[in-house]
Amino acid sequence: MKKAYCILFSSLLMVACGDDNSSSANDPQELGHDFGDGYVYAMPYRYDQAAGIIYQGTYSCNYHSDTKTFIWEENPESVEPKTIKIVGDSMWIGPTSEEIVEDPDYYSYETLALSTDHNGILGTWRVTDCIRKLDQTEIRCTGYIASLSGIARTLTFTEDSVYNTTVVDISAGSHPYKTNFGNIIDRYSGYDVGDFTVDSLIKVKELEQLPDMKFRIHNQEFTEGGDARFDSTGMNYFRTMSSNGKTCTNIQTLGFVTEKMCKEKSVDFLLSARDKSEEVYYYADGPVSGFGVDNNEEYYECVKTLFTEETLNYLSQFNRVYD
Repeated sequence: MKKAYCILFSSLLMVACGDDNSSSANDPQELGHDFGDGYVYAMPYRYDQAAGIIYQGTYSCNYHSDTKTFIWEENPESVEPKTIKIVGDSMWIGPTSEEIVEDPDYYSYETLALSTDHNGILGTWRVTDCIRKLDQTEIRCTGYIASLSGIARTLTFTEDSVYNTTVVDISAGSHPYKTNFGNIIDRYSGYDVGDFTVDSLIKVKELEQLPDMKFRIHNQEFTEGGDARFDSTGMNYFRTMSSNGKTCTNIQTLGFVTEKMCKEKSVDFLLSARDKSEEVYYYADGPVSGFGVDNNEEYYECVKTLFTEETLNYLSQFNRVYD
């Protein structure tokens, strides 16, 4: 399954939905930009230097559908093999030939990591945001590491384990904030107004981007916020939306399933990175490498309550009706 577990969520946490003066441990404003000490996890691996392949996940938490149990055990095949090319202080991490055959469009890039303190693969490598297409020399730096922006990541290889450390890195820069009016209106107001109408309303300033992560729909102003904290619990992301003194908070936590989690956590938690809409895959035998828990559904319901009757009445006139 090539979908990255970092974008699949299904389990739920408590939603913080109250007035702006309330105190909540889930309110990003209380974090005071304490980004945490970083999220670290270790994965067993085996390195075939002659073949230039690293076999990650030689041990993992595996689901057994016949007994509905999870067992931390050795795998006959690597969960995530990758090719490794080391030239001086540069290491290129790429897909295996089997992955390329499976999907040549998806598995078509190598990622650059750098080190000044290594002996072969052993040592600490800084993962960069720079990639190149397979069999090409042109390098392009994207601002994203593993599809995430605003982070820094290192890989430390010992004889039997690779330690992945990810920290929040505001120096890495961020992408300009831009409100997706079409998505917000469609998801939270219940009205399908279409891209053409959204563009038209922006031109006449009925939909307006404002400074400081604020935006306006008709006469109602909204504020969005975000924060992150990476620590031993995982990579925690916080998102808020506020209007008229009420705030809704979205929480998403991503991480790697450890041996301890495999033995102690619930089925919902351990299968949280799988796509629940694909039942055959959701309950399939095999490894559960990552987890991704959130309170998306509660957050969506909370944000719907932020829209005033005046705003909903205004948007209703643009709703597209299909026969």
